[in-house]
Parts: sequence; C-alpha cells; structure tokens
Amino acid sequence: MNMKKSLILTVFLLIILLLILWTILSIRSGSNSGLKMKDELSGEAFVKNQLYEKNGLIKTDLTNQSDIYLSESIGLWMEYLVEKSDQAEFDKQVKVLKKYFMNKSTLIPWLIEKNDPAPANALIDDLRIIHALQIAGENWNNKTYLNMAKKMSEELVKVNMLDGVFINHVDIKSQYKGDFLTLSYLVPDTLDYMYKENILQKDQYERNRNILLSAPLSENGFFPQNYYPNEKRYEYDKDINLIDQYYIGYHRALWGGDVSALVEFTKESLDEYDGVLYGRFSNETKQPIVQYEGASVYALAILMCLEIEEHELAKQLYESMKKHQINDESSKYYGGYIDLPSLVTHAFDNLLPLLAERKGIDEGVFE
Repeated sequence: MNMKKSLILTVFLLIILLLILWTILSIRSGSNSGLKMKDELSGEAFVKNQLYEKNGLIKTDLTNQSDIYLSESIGLWMEYLVEKSDQAEFDKQVKVLKKYFMNKSTLIPWLIEKNDPAPANALIDDLRIIHALQIAGENWNNKTYLNMAKKMSEELVKVNMLDGVFINHVDIKSQYKGDFLTLSYLVPDTLDYMYKENILQKDQYERNRNILLSAPLSENGFFPQNYYPNEKRYEYDKDINLIDQYYIGYHRALWGGDVSALVEFTKESLDEYDGVLYGRFSNETKQPIVQYEGASVYALAILMCLEIEEHELAKQLYESMKKHQINDESSKYYGGYIDLPSLVTHAFDNLLPLLAERKGIDEGVFE
C-alpha cells in the first residue's frame, strides 16, 4: 500500500514538473498563443546592454539624463515587445510599470527623476501603454493585461478630457488639467479600443477623431500642432518639428486620413537634400532650419508609409535611417543610434527605429 502511494506521489510530482516546464517554454516562445517569438534585432541588443537598468527601467540617454526614466520609453518598449511576441520580457515591463509608475493612480507620470515621479502625465504615453496592454492581453489571453488597459482607459476618460476632448496632461494628484490637445498625442488604436469597450462614448470618439482627421493644413502643407476645445481653434507652430508631423501623419493614416501632402513633402525633401530629412523646417519658407537628423524622424515617416503602403518610399527612408546605426559587431554600442565621439543618443531615437524595423520586416518590406 505504501509503495502504491509512493508511486502515485511520484507520478503526481512528475506531472507538476512537466506542467511547470511547459508553462516556462510557452511563455518564452509565445507558443501558448500560437505566436512564435521573433529574432532579436541589433537595436534591441543596444537597448538591453546600454539603456536597461537592473531594475528594468530604461535610461533616457547615457550622459546627462541617465538617471531620468520616461513613460514614453516604457510604452515604446512594450509596443516593440508585443510586436516581437516576447511575453516574458513584456511581463517584466508590466511589473516595472506597476512598481515605479503606478503607485497612487492609473495615470502614468511622464517622467521619473531620482526616484521622484513627475506630477503630471502625458496623454500619448498613457494611450500607447494601454494599446500595448490591450494587444498583449488579446494575443496571450492574459486577463491581468486587459484589466489594466480597461482601468487606465476609464481613468483617462474620467479626468483627462475637457468638453469631450482629450487634453495633453492632467495633474495626477489635484486632477487640474491643461486646456489644449497636441494632435500627435491621439493614438487611434487606443481610441478604437475604448469606443469598442463602451469606455468612450460615440460623441466623444467622433469628436476626437474628427479633430485629427479634419485638421486644416497650413499654406505650406503642414499640420497644426495643437487644438483648443473651448475655442474650437487649431494652432500652428512657426518652426515645424517633423517628429510631430510624422506622428500626426501616421495616426491619420491609421484612421484612413489623407496624408498626401506630407508624403509629397517627404519625397521632395529626400530628393533635394540627398536622402536626408532634417529635424525641423520653417512653416513659412518650407526650408530646414537645423542641420541635424533624427532616427526617430525616419522611423515615424516609415511607420506612416507602411500604413499607406508607400513601400518604395519606406525602403528609401529605412536606408537613410540605418546609416545612423552602429553596425560594428565588435563595438559595445553595436546596434545603437548613437554618436560615438560624444555618446549622444536618446531612448526615443532607438526605440522608435526598433518598432519601425520590426514592422517593416514583418510586413515583408524590409529584408
């Protein structure tokens, strides 16, 4: 009788061990959802080796902002991990999000400096994180991710709106809010999700959508920067930041909006400046006002072009972007978008290119 009990116990323990092993392997490979984890890109190695802290936070840069951590960085990294189907690494970032960014509210402080969270959030980062959690929850059938996405969405709609329009930021403690929306901050996928889940009402959804899709172009074909809901007024910047322009273009494209003027500007600029997209242009003269490039500018332009199937233009932008990446495998900075003499880099200029490259490869546009 004792031998029989011992055999049963041994079999039971063996089954438990096999289940644990299967779970670990499933998480690592994404096989529990039918999604196989994709190969690591060189840019990912740079992020992990140079920007990643032991606690999972991502440095903003390697010099004067190395002790500053942005919600922007964690959101972009989470989006990339979803695209890569890396559930194990994604789960680590969810824990980082809960521990460092969600202490007292589901609103996310836009910055943590010396362990001190900023008093306000940044709408685009909250929306981006919600989208990553939603897709991860659906892909991996994870209710924890989905519940987080829902709670964050409900809080945003409750306190981060003015007259039915999303606002850039709100003070997390006092809930004092700003009075304008930066157009690039609207993330269509998240608003679609909120509307589908009845978190965002139809009139709220349509109003925010129309603000982005109906934005009138300036005389030289640039999008406005901000919208003031109380005045129903758009505001244009004198100096145009192409990061904002391509964010708006990408987000408009996700909703099927017209981006033809921005596409034409992109083609003209690449032709005129030998394949270079400078970071800032004058809204009055349509000429560059700086002589620097940014990997994030190329990445956002790529994302827009992929969405509207401008594949040849996307390839041209990809080639220009990759020229700024360290390709020497013997370098400790291999895979990074970084200026080696000065070590000037930014998490933004590494994470967005990662996301654009991953999407381009997955869609068969890039090799």
